[in-house]
Amino acid sequence: MDKLLASFQNATQEGLKTIAAALEQFSQGVTDELARVKPRAIAAAEDDENLPLDAALFDSAPTVAVPKHAKFAPLADVGHRFLMTAQGVFIEVRRPWLHVIQQLAKHNDTGPRPPYGDIEPKIELAFGRLGVALPFLQAFAEEARAALPNEHAAWVVWDQQKKELAYKALHVSKATPGSITFERPQLAAHESLAIDIHSHGDGAAFFSDQDNADDAGEVKISAVLGGLGEGATPSVAFRLCVLGMFVPLKVPADAIFKVPEPA
Repeated sequence: MDKLLASFQNATQEGLKTIAAALEQFSQGVTDELARVKPRAIAAAEDDENLPLDAALFDSAPTVAVPKHAKFAPLADVGHRFLMTAQGVFIEVRRPWLHVIQQLAKHNDTGPRPPYGDIEPKIELAFGRLGVALPFLQAFAEEARAALPNEHAAWVVWDQQKKELAYKALHVSKATPGSITFERPQLAAHESLAIDIHSHGDGAAFFSDQDNADDAGEVKISAVLGGLGEGATPSVAFRLCVLGMFVPLKVPADAIFKVPEPA
Protein backbone atom coordinates (compact mmCIF):
# COMPACT_ATOMS: atom_id res chain seq x y z
CA MET A 1 0.00 0.00 0.00
CA ASP A 2 2.85 2.37 0.88
CA LYS A 3 4.41 1.72 -2.50
CA LEU A 4 1.12 2.56 -4.24
CA LEU A 5 0.79 5.82 -2.29
CA ALA A 6 4.38 6.76 -3.04
CA SER A 7 3.87 6.00 -6.72
CA PHE A 8 0.68 8.11 -6.75
CA GLN A 9 2.43 11.02 -5.04
CA ASN A 10 5.32 10.88 -7.50
CA ALA A 11 2.94 10.82 -10.45
CA THR A 12 0.94 13.70 -8.98
CA GLN A 13 4.07 15.77 -8.45
CA GLU A 14 5.20 15.11 -12.02
CA GLY A 15 1.76 16.10 -13.28
CA LEU A 16 1.82 19.31 -11.25
CA LYS A 17 5.26 20.12 -12.60
CA THR A 18 4.00 19.59 -16.16
CA ILE A 19 0.99 21.83 -15.54
CA ALA A 20 3.19 24.48 -13.92
CA ALA A 21 5.57 24.41 -16.89
CA ALA A 22 2.64 24.72 -19.31
CA LEU A 23 1.21 27.67 -17.36
CA GLU A 24 4.60 29.35 -17.30
CA GLN A 25 4.96 28.85 -21.04
CA PHE A 26 1.46 30.24 -21.63
CA SER A 27 2.16 33.23 -19.39
CA GLN A 28 5.40 33.94 -21.23
CA GLY A 29 3.58 33.65 -24.54
CA VAL A 30 1.00 36.22 -23.44
CA THR A 31 3.78 38.52 -22.22
CA ASP A 32 5.63 38.17 -25.52
CA GLU A 33 2.46 38.84 -27.51
CA LEU A 34 1.70 41.96 -25.49
CA ALA A 35 5.26 43.13 -26.00
CA ARG A 36 4.89 42.48 -29.73
CA VAL A 37 1.59 44.36 -29.83
CA LYS A 38 2.90 47.45 -28.05
CA PRO A 39 4.92 48.82 -31.02
CA ARG A 40 1.70 48.99 -33.08
CA ALA A 41 0.87 52.31 -31.39
CA ILE A 42 -2.57 51.25 -30.23
CA ALA A 43 -4.03 53.50 -27.53
CA ALA A 44 -4.78 50.76 -25.00
CA ALA A 45 -3.33 49.45 -21.76
CA GLU A 46 -0.71 46.72 -22.17
CA ASP A 47 -2.64 44.34 -19.92
CA ASP A 48 -6.00 44.79 -21.68
CA GLU A 49 -7.24 41.30 -22.53
CA ASN A 50 -8.81 42.56 -25.77
CA LEU A 51 -5.61 44.15 -27.07
CA PRO A 52 -4.72 41.14 -29.27
CA LEU A 53 -8.04 41.58 -31.10
CA ASP A 54 -7.22 45.20 -31.89
CA ALA A 55 -3.72 44.14 -32.88
CA ALA A 56 -5.18 41.72 -35.43
CA LEU A 57 -7.37 44.50 -36.87
CA PHE A 58 -4.39 46.84 -36.96
CA ASP A 59 -2.31 44.26 -38.81
CA SER A 60 -5.05 43.80 -41.43
CA ALA A 61 -4.99 47.54 -42.26
CA PRO A 62 -2.14 49.28 -40.42
CA THR A 63 -1.59 53.01 -40.11
CA VAL A 64 1.95 54.27 -40.67
CA ALA A 65 3.61 57.68 -40.61
CA VAL A 66 5.18 58.93 -43.84
CA PRO A 67 8.77 59.94 -42.99
CA LYS A 68 9.76 63.58 -43.24
CA HIS A 69 13.49 62.93 -43.64
CA ALA A 70 13.99 59.25 -44.49
CA LYS A 71 13.02 57.71 -47.84
CA PHE A 72 9.43 56.47 -48.05
CA ALA A 73 9.21 52.68 -48.43
CA PRO A 74 6.10 51.73 -50.47
CA LEU A 75 3.86 48.83 -49.56
CA ALA A 76 5.51 45.70 -50.94
CA ASP A 77 2.88 42.99 -50.41
CA VAL A 78 -0.72 42.66 -51.55
CA GLY A 79 -2.95 44.53 -49.10
CA HIS A 80 -3.62 48.08 -47.98
CA ARG A 81 -2.63 50.52 -45.28
CA PHE A 82 -3.33 54.08 -44.19
CA LEU A 83 -0.68 56.77 -44.48
CA MET A 84 -0.50 59.67 -42.03
CA THR A 85 1.14 62.68 -43.68
CA ALA A 86 1.51 66.42 -43.15
CA GLN A 87 -1.16 66.85 -45.86
CA GLY A 88 -3.75 64.48 -44.39
CA VAL A 89 -4.70 60.80 -44.47
CA PHE A 90 -3.99 58.67 -47.55
CA ILE A 91 -4.86 55.11 -48.52
CA GLU A 92 -2.21 52.92 -50.15
CA VAL A 93 -3.29 49.73 -51.92
CA ARG A 94 -1.21 47.04 -53.57
CA ARG A 95 -2.49 44.38 -55.96
CA PRO A 96 -0.44 42.27 -58.39
CA TRP A 97 -1.49 44.64 -61.20
CA LEU A 98 -1.82 47.89 -59.24
CA HIS A 99 -0.12 50.24 -56.81
CA VAL A 100 -2.27 53.21 -55.82
CA ILE A 101 -1.97 56.04 -53.30
CA GLN A 102 -4.92 58.41 -52.93
CA GLN A 103 -5.89 61.03 -50.36
CA LEU A 104 -8.83 60.29 -48.09
CA ALA A 105 -8.92 63.44 -45.94
CA LYS A 106 -7.09 66.76 -45.58
CA HIS A 107 -5.95 68.40 -42.38
CA ASN A 108 -7.64 71.62 -41.36
CA ASP A 109 -5.79 74.61 -42.84
CA THR A 110 -5.66 76.39 -39.49
CA GLY A 111 -5.44 73.37 -37.21
CA PRO A 112 -2.42 71.45 -35.90
CA ARG A 113 -0.50 69.23 -38.30
CA PRO A 114 1.45 66.09 -37.45
CA PRO A 115 5.23 66.38 -37.98
CA TYR A 116 5.29 63.90 -40.86
CA GLY A 117 6.34 64.03 -44.49
CA ASP A 118 4.35 64.57 -47.69
CA ILE A 119 3.29 61.98 -50.26
CA GLU A 120 2.25 62.27 -53.90
CA PRO A 121 -0.91 60.50 -55.12
CA LYS A 122 -0.23 57.84 -57.73
CA ILE A 123 -1.90 55.21 -59.89
CA GLU A 124 0.61 52.71 -61.25
CA LEU A 125 -0.52 49.83 -63.45
CA ALA A 126 1.63 46.73 -63.92
CA PHE A 127 0.58 46.67 -67.58
CA GLY A 128 1.64 50.29 -68.08
CA ARG A 129 -1.35 52.09 -69.55
CA LEU A 130 -5.06 51.36 -69.78
CA GLY A 131 -4.64 51.56 -73.55
CA VAL A 132 -3.04 48.10 -73.43
CA ALA A 133 -6.53 46.72 -72.73
CA LEU A 134 -8.01 48.44 -75.80
CA PRO A 135 -8.27 45.26 -77.94
CA PHE A 136 -10.24 43.55 -75.15
CA LEU A 137 -12.53 46.57 -74.76
CA GLN A 138 -13.15 46.67 -78.51
CA ALA A 139 -13.93 42.95 -78.56
CA PHE A 140 -16.34 43.43 -75.66
CA ALA A 141 -18.09 46.26 -77.52
CA GLU A 142 -18.81 43.89 -80.41
CA GLU A 143 -20.09 41.20 -78.03
CA ALA A 144 -22.28 43.75 -76.24
CA ARG A 145 -23.81 44.87 -79.53
CA ALA A 146 -24.56 41.25 -80.39
CA ALA A 147 -26.27 40.86 -77.00
CA LEU A 148 -28.69 43.76 -77.60
CA PRO A 149 -31.20 44.67 -76.35
CA ASN A 150 -29.86 43.07 -73.16
CA GLU A 151 -26.86 44.06 -71.08
CA HIS A 152 -23.59 42.15 -71.33
CA ALA A 153 -20.57 41.65 -69.03
CA ALA A 154 -16.99 40.35 -69.08
CA TRP A 155 -13.76 40.53 -67.10
CA VAL A 156 -10.19 41.37 -68.02
CA VAL A 157 -7.81 39.68 -65.58
CA TRP A 158 -4.12 40.13 -64.84
CA ASP A 159 -2.00 37.00 -65.21
CA GLN A 160 0.91 37.42 -62.81
CA GLN A 161 2.81 34.47 -64.31
CA LYS A 162 2.64 35.70 -67.90
CA LYS A 163 2.69 39.39 -66.87
CA GLU A 164 -0.17 40.17 -69.22
CA LEU A 165 -3.90 40.84 -69.37
CA ALA A 166 -6.36 38.19 -70.50
CA TYR A 167 -10.02 38.35 -71.52
CA LYS A 168 -12.39 36.19 -69.48
CA ALA A 169 -15.94 35.52 -70.65
CA LEU A 170 -18.54 35.24 -67.89
CA HIS A 171 -21.40 32.80 -67.41
CA VAL A 172 -24.44 35.09 -67.48
CA SER A 173 -27.31 33.87 -65.31
CA LYS A 174 -29.83 36.47 -66.43
CA ALA A 175 -29.71 39.51 -68.70
CA THR A 176 -32.33 42.14 -69.49
CA PRO A 177 -32.17 45.61 -71.08
CA GLY A 178 -31.77 47.06 -67.57
CA SER A 179 -29.80 44.52 -65.55
CA ILE A 180 -27.44 41.56 -65.65
CA THR A 181 -26.40 38.86 -63.21
CA PHE A 182 -23.50 36.47 -63.69
CA GLU A 183 -21.54 33.85 -61.81
CA ARG A 184 -18.37 35.28 -60.36
CA PRO A 185 -15.61 33.03 -61.77
CA GLN A 186 -13.02 31.31 -59.62
CA LEU A 187 -9.63 32.71 -60.60
CA ALA A 188 -6.35 30.85 -60.35
CA ALA A 189 -3.88 31.93 -57.67
CA HIS A 190 -1.81 33.82 -60.27
CA GLU A 191 -4.86 35.66 -61.68
CA SER A 192 -6.61 38.76 -60.34
CA LEU A 193 -9.49 40.88 -61.57
CA ALA A 194 -8.25 44.07 -63.23
CA ILE A 195 -11.17 45.39 -65.33
CA ASP A 196 -14.86 44.65 -64.76
CA ILE A 197 -16.89 45.60 -67.85
CA HIS A 198 -20.62 45.68 -68.47
CA SER A 199 -22.89 47.37 -71.00
CA HIS A 200 -26.06 49.43 -70.76
CA GLY A 201 -27.44 48.39 -74.13
CA ASP A 202 -29.06 51.34 -75.89
CA GLY A 203 -28.81 53.48 -72.75
CA ALA A 204 -26.02 55.91 -71.93
CA ALA A 205 -22.95 54.75 -70.01
CA PHE A 206 -23.02 55.76 -66.34
CA PHE A 207 -22.58 54.19 -62.92
CA SER A 208 -25.94 53.36 -61.39
CA ASP A 209 -26.74 52.95 -57.70
CA GLN A 210 -26.52 49.19 -58.25
CA ASP A 211 -23.08 49.63 -59.83
CA ASN A 212 -21.98 51.68 -56.81
CA ALA A 213 -23.17 48.94 -54.47
CA ASP A 214 -21.48 46.21 -56.55
CA ASP A 215 -18.18 48.12 -56.70
CA ALA A 216 -18.04 49.06 -53.01
CA GLY A 217 -15.15 47.33 -51.27
CA GLU A 218 -13.59 46.19 -54.56
CA VAL A 219 -10.17 47.01 -56.02
CA LYS A 220 -10.54 47.05 -59.80
CA ILE A 221 -11.17 49.21 -62.83
CA SER A 222 -14.89 49.38 -63.54
CA ALA A 223 -16.12 50.17 -67.04
CA VAL A 224 -19.56 50.76 -68.58
CA LEU A 225 -20.27 50.94 -72.31
CA GLY A 226 -23.52 52.43 -73.58
CA GLY A 227 -25.29 53.77 -76.65
CA LEU A 228 -24.74 50.52 -78.52
CA GLY A 229 -27.92 50.45 -80.59
CA GLU A 230 -28.20 51.52 -84.21
CA GLY A 231 -28.34 55.29 -84.48
CA ALA A 232 -27.33 55.79 -80.81
CA THR A 233 -24.28 57.75 -79.70
CA PRO A 234 -21.71 55.45 -78.09
CA SER A 235 -20.54 56.46 -74.62
CA VAL A 236 -18.23 55.06 -71.95
CA ALA A 237 -17.60 55.52 -68.24
CA PHE A 238 -14.46 54.32 -66.45
CA ARG A 239 -13.31 54.55 -62.85
CA LEU A 240 -10.79 52.98 -60.51
CA CYS A 241 -12.48 51.40 -57.50
CA VAL A 242 -10.37 51.53 -54.34
CA LEU A 243 -12.19 49.94 -51.40
CA GLY A 244 -15.19 52.25 -51.72
CA MET A 245 -13.34 55.24 -53.19
CA PHE A 246 -14.05 55.90 -56.88
CA VAL A 247 -11.40 57.65 -58.99
CA PRO A 248 -12.72 58.75 -62.43
CA LEU A 249 -10.61 57.68 -65.42
CA LYS A 250 -10.73 59.47 -68.77
CA VAL A 251 -11.17 57.12 -71.72
CA PRO A 252 -12.42 58.46 -75.08
CA ALA A 253 -15.37 56.56 -76.53
CA ASP A 254 -13.98 56.75 -80.07
CA ALA A 255 -10.93 54.75 -78.95
CA ILE A 256 -13.20 51.77 -78.27
CA PHE A 257 -15.97 52.04 -80.83
CA LYS A 258 -14.92 51.61 -84.41
CA VAL A 259 -16.13 54.49 -86.54
CA PRO A 260 -17.28 53.38 -90.03
CA GLU A 261 -15.12 54.60 -92.89
CA PRO A 262 -16.83 57.26 -95.05
CA ALA A 263 -18.22 55.90 -98.32
